[in-house]
Amino acid sequence: MLRNLLRIVLVLHAIALFAQAGLAGEFLSGTDGVVKFHEWTAWATLGICAIQITAAALARRTGGVSLWLLLGSVLVFLGEALQTGTGYGRFLRVHLPLGVVLFGAVTWQTIAQFGSGSKQ
Repeated sequence: MLRNLLRIVLVLHAIALFAQAGLAGEFLSGTDGVVKFHEWTAWATLGICAIQITAAALARRTGGVSLWLLLGSVLVFLGEALQTGTGYGRFLRVHLPLGVVLFGAVTWQTIAQFGSGSKQ
């Protein structure tokens, strides 16, 4: 049950990051109105990641997932906190590539959890 909850949270996390990329693209193309939605989604994404860490920790205690997912979730949270800070600071040389890395990391975590059913 916890692993299924974790899978749902991971899918929501990946969707939120994908939405962030779309909102960022709109903003960079000149649509200023979406920047508020980009900001709100950033905070929502951090919240989802906190839930992911909690679900991974609980699933880890029951043997449902490996330690790498828990550690990776914590690193993603730290990366998203940095991402939020660089967004507010307008450090786009860090903000944009970090967003790509974070999306890749969460997508990889999500795919791994839907993998062959082995302990991942």
